[in-house]
Amino acid sequence: MPVNGLPQARSIAALLREDTGDLTWRDAHLHIGHNDPDGVKGTLDEILEGLDAAGHASGLVYPMHEPGGYPPANDMIAAQAAASAGRLDWLLRVDPNAEGALDEARRGFAAGAAGIKLHPRSDAFGVPHPVVEELVALAGGRRAPVLLHAGRGIPNLGLACADLARRYPEARIVLAHAGISDLGLLAGAAAELPNLLFDTSWWLAPDLLALVTSIPPGQILYASDMPYGPGLMAAFLLRRCARQVGIDGAAMASMAGGQLARVIAGADLEDHGPARGEHGLGPRHPALERVIAHAAAAVHVAIAEADPTEPLALARLGCQHEAGADLAPLLDLVDGLLALALRQYAEAPDERFAIIPAVASAIALAATPGVAVPRAPI
Repeated sequence: MPVNGLPQARSIAALLREDTGDLTWRDAHLHIGHNDPDGVKGTLDEILEGLDAAGHASGLVYPMHEPGGYPPANDMIAAQAAASAGRLDWLLRVDPNAEGALDEARRGFAAGAAGIKLHPRSDAFGVPHPVVEELVALAGGRRAPVLLHAGRGIPNLGLACADLARRYPEARIVLAHAGISDLGLLAGAAAELPNLLFDTSWWLAPDLLALVTSIPPGQILYASDMPYGPGLMAAFLLRRCARQVGIDGAAMASMAGGQLARVIAGADLEDHGPARGEHGLGPRHPALERVIAHAAAAVHVAIAEADPTEPLALARLGCQHEAGADLAPLLDLVDGLLALALRQYAEAPDERFAIIPAVASAIALAATPGVAVPRAPI
Protein backbone atom coordinates (compact mmCIF):
# COMPACT_ATOMS: atom_id res chain seq x y z
CA MET A 1 0.00 0.00 0.00
CA PRO A 2 1.26 3.54 -0.68
CA VAL A 3 1.70 6.18 2.01
CA ASN A 4 -1.68 7.41 3.28
CA GLY A 5 -3.09 10.01 0.93
CA LEU A 6 -0.36 9.60 -1.68
CA PRO A 7 -2.63 8.52 -4.58
CA GLN A 8 -4.84 11.54 -3.89
CA ALA A 9 -1.85 13.87 -3.57
CA ARG A 10 -0.50 12.59 -6.89
CA SER A 11 -3.72 13.72 -8.55
CA ILE A 12 -2.73 17.33 -7.73
CA ALA A 13 1.04 16.83 -7.97
CA ALA A 14 1.48 19.61 -10.52
CA LEU A 15 -0.02 22.07 -8.05
CA LEU A 16 1.87 20.75 -5.03
CA ARG A 17 5.27 20.67 -6.72
CA GLU A 18 4.98 23.96 -8.62
CA ASP A 19 6.77 25.96 -5.93
CA THR A 20 8.94 23.38 -4.16
CA GLY A 21 11.30 21.99 -6.80
CA ASP A 22 14.09 24.52 -6.34
CA LEU A 23 15.03 23.22 -2.88
CA THR A 24 16.76 20.13 -1.48
CA TRP A 25 14.23 18.57 0.87
CA ARG A 26 15.20 16.27 3.75
CA ASP A 27 12.37 14.84 5.81
CA ALA A 28 12.83 14.83 9.60
CA HIS A 29 9.86 12.57 10.43
CA LEU A 30 9.42 9.16 8.79
CA HIS A 31 8.18 5.87 10.23
CA ILE A 32 8.54 2.18 9.42
CA GLY A 33 6.62 -0.48 11.35
CA HIS A 34 3.73 -2.92 11.33
CA ASN A 35 2.50 -3.28 14.92
CA ASP A 36 1.19 0.16 15.87
CA PRO A 37 -2.22 -0.21 17.56
CA ASP A 38 -3.58 2.66 15.43
CA GLY A 39 -3.45 0.34 12.41
CA VAL A 40 -1.13 2.47 10.26
CA LYS A 41 1.78 0.56 8.72
CA GLY A 42 4.85 1.61 6.79
CA THR A 43 7.57 -0.17 4.82
CA LEU A 44 10.90 0.94 3.40
CA ASP A 45 9.58 0.74 -0.16
CA GLU A 46 6.56 2.87 0.72
CA ILE A 47 8.70 5.53 2.39
CA LEU A 48 11.09 5.67 -0.57
CA GLU A 49 8.13 5.85 -2.94
CA GLY A 50 6.80 8.79 -0.93
CA LEU A 51 10.15 10.58 -1.07
CA ASP A 52 10.37 9.97 -4.82
CA ALA A 53 6.83 11.22 -5.45
CA ALA A 54 7.71 14.47 -3.70
CA GLY A 55 11.11 14.79 -5.35
CA HIS A 56 12.79 14.73 -1.94
CA ALA A 57 16.36 13.67 -1.34
CA SER A 58 16.46 11.89 1.99
CA GLY A 59 15.05 11.62 5.48
CA LEU A 60 15.21 10.49 9.06
CA VAL A 61 13.32 7.29 9.94
CA TYR A 62 12.39 5.60 13.20
CA PRO A 63 10.15 2.82 14.52
CA MET A 64 6.43 3.16 14.95
CA HIS A 65 4.87 2.19 18.28
CA GLU A 66 5.88 -1.33 19.28
CA PRO A 67 3.83 -2.55 22.26
CA GLY A 68 6.17 -5.52 22.63
CA GLY A 69 9.30 -3.39 23.06
CA TYR A 70 11.83 -1.58 20.89
CA PRO A 71 15.10 -3.58 20.62
CA PRO A 72 13.91 -5.71 17.65
CA ALA A 73 12.38 -2.62 16.05
CA ASN A 74 15.66 -0.73 16.38
CA ASP A 75 17.47 -3.59 14.68
CA MET A 76 14.88 -3.53 11.90
CA ILE A 77 15.21 0.23 11.40
CA ALA A 78 19.00 0.00 11.27
CA ALA A 79 18.73 -2.67 8.59
CA GLN A 80 16.15 -0.71 6.60
CA ALA A 81 18.26 2.45 6.68
CA ALA A 82 21.26 0.42 5.52
CA ALA A 83 19.17 -0.85 2.60
CA SER A 84 18.08 2.65 1.50
CA ALA A 85 21.14 3.42 -0.66
CA GLY A 86 22.14 6.24 1.66
CA ARG A 87 18.81 8.05 1.62
CA LEU A 88 17.77 7.34 5.20
CA ASP A 89 19.40 8.01 8.54
CA TRP A 90 17.70 6.62 11.63
CA LEU A 91 16.77 7.30 15.22
CA LEU A 92 16.60 4.60 17.85
CA ARG A 93 13.41 4.46 19.89
CA VAL A 94 13.03 3.54 23.55
CA ASP A 95 10.34 3.60 26.22
CA PRO A 96 11.82 5.36 29.26
CA ASN A 97 9.63 3.25 31.54
CA ALA A 98 11.08 0.00 30.14
CA GLU A 99 13.90 -1.78 31.89
CA GLY A 100 17.25 -1.18 30.20
CA ALA A 101 16.17 1.87 28.17
CA LEU A 102 19.49 3.64 28.62
CA ASP A 103 21.46 0.53 27.68
CA GLU A 104 19.29 0.13 24.57
CA ALA A 105 20.05 3.73 23.63
CA ARG A 106 23.77 3.09 23.99
CA ARG A 107 23.39 -0.03 21.85
CA GLY A 108 21.52 1.95 19.19
CA PHE A 109 24.18 4.65 19.05
CA ALA A 110 26.86 1.98 18.69
CA ALA A 111 24.88 0.55 15.75
CA GLY A 112 24.82 3.92 13.97
CA ALA A 113 21.71 5.71 15.18
CA ALA A 114 21.78 9.46 14.64
CA GLY A 115 19.71 10.15 17.76
CA ILE A 116 16.72 9.16 19.87
CA LYS A 117 12.94 9.19 19.29
CA LEU A 118 10.58 9.39 22.28
CA HIS A 119 6.78 9.25 22.26
CA PRO A 120 5.29 10.38 25.59
CA ARG A 121 1.73 9.64 24.55
CA SER A 122 1.96 6.15 23.06
CA ASP A 123 4.56 4.98 25.59
CA ALA A 124 2.67 6.60 28.50
CA PHE A 125 5.29 8.70 30.25
CA GLY A 126 5.58 12.33 31.23
CA VAL A 127 8.39 14.84 31.30
CA PRO A 128 10.27 15.52 33.56
CA HIS A 129 11.31 11.87 33.82
CA PRO A 130 14.62 10.64 35.26
CA VAL A 131 15.37 8.28 32.37
CA VAL A 132 14.49 10.93 29.79
CA GLU A 133 17.03 13.16 31.52
CA GLU A 134 19.66 10.42 31.23
CA LEU A 135 18.81 9.90 27.57
CA VAL A 136 19.14 13.62 26.83
CA ALA A 137 22.49 13.69 28.64
CA LEU A 138 23.64 10.72 26.55
CA ALA A 139 22.55 12.44 23.34
CA GLY A 140 24.17 15.71 24.41
CA GLY A 141 27.51 13.98 24.71
CA ARG A 142 27.20 13.17 21.01
CA ARG A 143 25.56 16.46 19.90
CA ALA A 144 22.69 14.21 18.82
CA PRO A 145 18.97 14.94 18.50
CA VAL A 146 16.23 13.76 20.82
CA LEU A 147 12.93 14.03 18.95
CA LEU A 148 9.72 13.93 20.98
CA HIS A 149 6.15 13.56 19.80
CA ALA A 150 4.52 16.87 20.73
CA GLY A 151 0.89 16.46 19.70
CA ARG A 152 -2.17 16.90 21.87
CA GLY A 153 -2.70 15.39 25.29
CA ILE A 154 0.79 15.76 26.81
CA PRO A 155 0.75 18.20 29.76
CA ASN A 156 3.84 20.33 30.41
CA LEU A 157 5.87 18.79 27.60
CA GLY A 158 7.05 21.98 25.94
CA LEU A 159 8.31 23.80 29.00
CA ALA A 160 9.91 20.63 30.39
CA CYS A 161 11.73 20.12 27.07
CA ALA A 162 12.85 23.74 27.05
CA ASP A 163 14.34 23.13 30.49
CA LEU A 164 16.19 20.07 29.14
CA ALA A 165 17.48 22.13 26.20
CA ARG A 166 18.70 24.78 28.63
CA ARG A 167 20.53 22.32 30.88
CA TYR A 168 21.97 20.18 28.04
CA PRO A 169 22.96 22.73 25.38
CA GLU A 170 24.78 20.18 23.21
CA ALA A 171 21.65 18.03 22.82
CA ARG A 172 19.27 19.00 20.03
CA ILE A 173 15.72 18.77 21.42
CA VAL A 174 13.19 18.47 18.59
CA LEU A 175 9.47 18.91 19.26
CA ALA A 176 7.56 17.12 16.51
CA HIS A 177 4.24 18.10 14.91
CA ALA A 178 5.00 21.84 15.03
CA GLY A 179 5.07 21.61 18.82
CA ILE A 180 1.29 22.05 18.86
CA SER A 181 1.06 20.68 22.42
CA ASP A 182 2.64 23.88 23.79
CA LEU A 183 3.58 26.17 20.90
CA GLY A 184 1.95 29.23 22.44
CA LEU A 185 4.24 28.96 25.47
CA LEU A 186 7.57 28.54 23.71
CA ALA A 187 8.44 31.63 21.67
CA GLY A 188 10.56 33.10 24.46
CA ALA A 189 12.34 29.83 25.17
CA ALA A 190 13.05 29.27 21.47
CA ALA A 191 14.54 32.75 21.15
CA GLU A 192 16.88 31.91 24.03
CA LEU A 193 17.71 28.28 23.12
CA PRO A 194 19.05 27.57 19.61
CA ASN A 195 19.05 23.84 20.41
CA LEU A 196 15.26 23.80 20.89
CA LEU A 197 13.98 22.75 17.46
CA PHE A 198 10.59 22.00 15.91
CA ASP A 199 9.58 19.75 13.03
CA THR A 200 6.69 20.61 10.71
CA SER A 201 4.91 17.24 10.51
CA TRP A 202 1.40 18.67 10.73
CA TRP A 203 -1.44 19.32 8.29
CA LEU A 204 -3.12 22.54 9.45
CA ALA A 205 -1.75 25.75 7.93
CA PRO A 206 -2.81 28.08 10.78
CA ASP A 207 -0.69 25.99 13.17
CA LEU A 208 2.23 26.14 10.73
CA LEU A 209 1.79 29.91 10.42
CA ALA A 210 1.96 30.14 14.21
CA LEU A 211 5.19 28.15 14.04
CA VAL A 212 6.92 30.23 11.36
CA THR A 213 5.92 33.51 13.00
CA SER A 214 6.96 32.58 16.56
CA ILE A 215 10.03 30.33 16.11
CA PRO A 216 13.33 31.35 14.44
CA PRO A 217 13.61 29.73 11.00
CA GLY A 218 16.93 28.10 11.88
CA GLN A 219 15.06 26.06 14.48
CA ILE A 220 12.41 24.67 12.12
CA LEU A 221 12.90 21.34 10.32
CA TYR A 222 10.71 20.21 7.42
CA ALA A 223 8.92 16.93 8.15
CA SER A 224 6.00 14.94 6.71
CA ASP A 225 5.09 12.14 9.17
CA MET A 226 4.96 9.54 6.37
CA PRO A 227 3.24 7.06 6.20
CA TYR A 228 0.52 9.08 7.97
CA GLY A 229 0.55 11.68 5.22
CA PRO A 230 2.47 12.38 1.99
CA GLY A 231 5.56 14.53 1.77
CA LEU A 232 4.20 15.82 -1.52
CA MET A 233 1.59 17.72 0.51
CA ALA A 234 3.74 18.56 3.54
CA ALA A 235 6.38 20.46 1.57
CA PHE A 236 3.71 22.52 -0.20
CA LEU A 237 2.16 23.52 3.13
CA LEU A 238 5.49 24.64 4.61
CA ARG A 239 6.60 26.58 1.53
CA ARG A 240 3.30 28.49 1.34
CA CYS A 241 3.34 29.37 5.03
CA ALA A 242 6.99 30.39 4.98
CA ARG A 243 6.49 32.65 1.98
CA GLN A 244 3.45 34.28 3.57
CA VAL A 245 5.70 35.65 6.34
CA GLY A 246 8.69 36.42 4.11
CA ILE A 247 10.90 33.38 4.71
CA ASP A 248 12.82 32.43 1.56
CA GLY A 249 16.38 32.11 0.32
CA ALA A 250 18.92 30.62 2.71
CA ALA A 251 16.46 30.45 5.60
CA MET A 252 13.99 28.46 3.50
CA ALA A 253 16.75 26.14 2.29
CA SER A 254 17.72 25.54 5.91
CA MET A 255 14.16 24.66 6.90
CA ALA A 256 13.72 22.41 3.85
CA GLY A 257 16.66 20.22 4.76
CA GLY A 258 19.95 22.02 5.27
CA GLN A 259 19.59 22.30 9.02
CA LEU A 260 18.46 18.67 9.34
CA ALA A 261 21.67 17.58 7.63
CA ARG A 262 23.63 19.52 10.27
CA VAL A 263 21.55 18.01 13.08
CA ILE A 264 22.21 14.48 11.81
CA ALA A 265 25.93 15.19 11.46
CA GLY A 266 26.24 16.75 14.93
CA ALA A 267 27.56 19.90 13.27
CA ASP A 268 27.13 23.52 14.34
CA LEU A 269 23.66 24.80 13.57
CA GLU A 270 23.13 27.81 11.31
CA ASP A 271 21.43 30.93 12.63
CA HIS A 272 18.92 32.48 10.25
CA GLY A 273 17.79 35.30 12.45
CA PRO A 274 14.90 35.80 14.84
CA ALA A 275 11.32 34.68 14.46
CA ARG A 276 9.58 36.68 11.74
CA GLY A 277 6.64 37.78 13.88
CA GLU A 278 3.03 38.31 12.85
CA HIS A 279 3.48 41.48 10.80
CA GLY A 280 3.90 39.49 7.58
CA LEU A 281 0.56 37.74 7.88
CA GLY A 282 -1.28 40.58 6.18
CA PRO A 283 -4.97 41.51 6.47
CA ARG A 284 -7.71 39.12 7.52
CA HIS A 285 -10.30 38.04 4.95
CA PRO A 286 -13.59 36.76 6.40
CA ALA A 287 -14.34 34.70 3.29
CA LEU A 288 -11.06 32.83 3.64
CA GLU A 289 -11.54 32.37 7.37
CA ARG A 290 -14.94 30.76 6.72
CA VAL A 291 -13.32 28.33 4.32
CA ILE A 292 -10.52 27.46 6.74
CA ALA A 293 -12.88 26.83 9.67
CA HIS A 294 -15.26 24.52 7.79
CA ALA A 295 -12.51 22.72 5.86
CA ALA A 296 -10.54 22.01 9.05
CA ALA A 297 -13.69 20.60 10.61
CA ALA A 298 -14.04 18.27 7.60
CA VAL A 299 -10.56 16.84 8.19
CA HIS A 300 -11.25 16.20 11.86
CA VAL A 301 -14.52 14.48 10.96
CA ALA A 302 -12.79 12.31 8.34
CA ILE A 303 -10.00 11.28 10.70
CA ALA A 304 -12.70 10.19 13.16
CA GLU A 305 -14.07 7.99 10.35
CA ALA A 306 -17.30 9.95 9.99
CA ASP A 307 -18.84 11.66 6.94
CA PRO A 308 -17.12 14.97 6.08
CA THR A 309 -19.47 15.99 3.26
CA GLU A 310 -21.44 18.61 5.26
CA PRO A 311 -18.42 20.65 6.47
CA LEU A 312 -16.91 20.34 2.98
CA ALA A 313 -20.13 21.68 1.47
CA LEU A 314 -20.08 24.59 3.94
CA ALA A 315 -16.46 25.31 3.03
CA ARG A 316 -17.39 25.41 -0.63
CA LEU A 317 -20.17 27.91 0.10
CA GLY A 318 -17.51 30.10 1.67
CA CYS A 319 -15.77 30.21 -1.72
CA GLN A 320 -18.67 31.95 -3.45
CA HIS A 321 -17.93 35.47 -4.64
CA GLU A 322 -19.26 38.20 -6.85
CA ALA A 323 -17.82 38.79 -10.30
CA GLY A 324 -14.52 40.62 -10.23
CA ALA A 325 -13.82 40.03 -6.54
CA ASP A 326 -10.18 40.56 -5.60
CA LEU A 327 -9.87 37.05 -4.19
CA ALA A 328 -11.73 35.38 -7.05
CA PRO A 329 -8.77 33.38 -8.52
CA LEU A 330 -7.77 32.11 -5.07
CA LEU A 331 -11.32 31.24 -4.02
CA ASP A 332 -11.94 29.44 -7.31
CA LEU A 333 -8.82 27.31 -6.88
CA VAL A 334 -9.73 26.51 -3.27
CA ASP A 335 -13.24 25.58 -4.35
CA GLY A 336 -11.84 23.26 -7.01
CA LEU A 337 -9.76 21.44 -4.39
CA LEU A 338 -12.75 21.08 -2.08
CA ALA A 339 -14.86 19.72 -4.94
CA LEU A 340 -12.08 17.24 -5.68
CA ALA A 341 -12.08 16.16 -2.02
CA LEU A 342 -15.79 15.46 -2.19
CA ARG A 343 -15.27 13.28 -5.25
CA GLN A 344 -12.38 11.47 -3.58
CA TYR A 345 -14.50 10.80 -0.51
CA ALA A 346 -17.30 9.42 -2.69
CA GLU A 347 -14.79 7.10 -4.38
CA ALA A 348 -13.19 5.89 -1.12
CA PRO A 349 -15.50 6.56 1.85
CA ASP A 350 -13.65 4.05 4.03
CA GLU A 351 -10.23 5.72 3.58
CA ARG A 352 -10.06 8.27 6.39
CA PHE A 353 -6.96 9.97 4.96
CA ALA A 354 -8.22 10.25 1.37
CA ILE A 355 -9.52 13.83 1.54
CA ILE A 356 -6.60 15.26 3.50
CA PRO A 357 -4.21 16.24 0.66
CA ALA A 358 -6.84 18.23 -1.23
CA VAL A 359 -8.42 19.77 1.88
CA ALA A 360 -5.17 20.57 3.71
CA SER A 361 -3.84 22.16 0.51
CA ALA A 362 -7.05 24.19 0.15
CA ILE A 363 -6.66 25.40 3.73
CA ALA A 364 -3.04 26.34 3.09
CA LEU A 365 -4.00 28.35 0.04
CA ALA A 366 -6.77 30.13 1.94
CA ALA A 367 -4.38 30.86 4.81
CA THR A 368 -1.69 32.39 2.57
CA PRO A 369 -3.40 34.99 0.36
CA GLY A 370 -0.21 37.04 0.21
CA VAL A 371 1.53 34.34 -1.84
CA ALA A 372 0.92 34.07 -5.59
CA VAL A 373 -1.94 31.81 -6.65
CA PRO A 374 -0.47 28.67 -8.26
CA ARG A 375 -0.87 28.41 -12.01
CA ALA A 376 -1.02 24.61 -12.26
CA PRO A 377 -4.44 23.15 -13.04
CA ILE A 378 -6.12 20.66 -10.74
